[in-house]
Amino acid sequence: MRHGERTPLLKEAYPKDEHDTSDYEPWSLGQLTNKGKMTEYQIGRMLRERYDQFLGSIYHPRDVYAVSTEYDRTKMSLQLTLAGLYPPQEFQQWNSNLKWLAIPTYYVPEKVDMLLRSLHCPLYITALKEAGNMNEVREKIESYHNFYEFLSEKTGLNVTEPYQVYEFYNGLMAQKNMNLTLPEWYTDEVHRTMQEIMFMCYDNYSYTTQLKRLNGGLLVKKFIDNMNPRGDPNNKPSRKIYIYSAHELNIAAFARAHNISILRLPDYGSAFIVEKLRDENSNFYVRIVYWTGVSQELIIRKLEDCDEICPMKTYLELTRNVIPSNEEENCLWDNITKEEVLQLYSEKLNLN
Repeated sequence: MRHGERTPLLKEAYPKDEHDTSDYEPWSLGQLTNKGKMTEYQIGRMLRERYDQFLGSIYHPRDVYAVSTEYDRTKMSLQLTLAGLYPPQEFQQWNSNLKWLAIPTYYVPEKVDMLLRSLHCPLYITALKEAGNMNEVREKIESYHNFYEFLSEKTGLNVTEPYQVYEFYNGLMAQKNMNLTLPEWYTDEVHRTMQEIMFMCYDNYSYTTQLKRLNGGLLVKKFIDNMNPRGDPNNKPSRKIYIYSAHELNIAAFARAHNISILRLPDYGSAFIVEKLRDENSNFYVRIVYWTGVSQELIIRKLEDCDEICPMKTYLELTRNVIPSNEEENCLWDNITKEEVLQLYSEKLNLN
């Protein structure tokens, strides 16, 4: 799932921006707004309504495993989703003024988070550069040359790549959701062009099969492992639900790994739900549902060459080419030194 509405990031600022960091107080940069908190809480409410009978009404640690990226906004989003999903029963309520349960969540440092932040993997970076040098990719990127010049003039930055536009767009959307005044040059036409470039960025991030493996494919593999599709008695799924709190890039990558088309950019609070189903003959199936986030719609997404309720065997075959190898899966760990790990955890200790 994607985190909720947030304040802009520092990297999304530009010299001619009429807003400064004081406009984002008291939340500060890159933090969930109250609106964003409610968006994430509603994900939990939706999950509770849809899976109430399956999950049971009482929270138990064995039932749920919840993971986020290292960012404040994804950690908070995960906690808020869990608050909506597991309202305390009367005997679990420990404070009469606070109907909330403390539920453990997990994350790994970004530098070694291959599951949710694989964009840092050297193999991925190399593959992305190779894709970026393909003629058809360069031609599409360069087709927006005049738009880059327009943005350079309006923002005060030298805009030459679509990924810079990506950051501008996210920053402007954050400001819009805070009801802040947007620049006069940000017309409907500019908005549409920015959205086109956003879609192009998502496509480029997963342009080749290798990029799909190193991006959304890691999540696909994790979901498959969680489902234990082959019934390995030594790998029984120990949880009823697994929740991953991340970013719009993860939503887009997961969609492209499945060749699922999303007509709109992943909104705040959007999510993919992968359901493992079983019939009366103990045959297993997969169904993928998309939660649109702010607009709160559930849409079943059909895979190519399969029904909405897809036999597990067919699903495994359709996703076979995007499952990463062991080398790809361990990319970040294989490229970090002992000294870097020590420094990483020293930084964490110093922050606490």
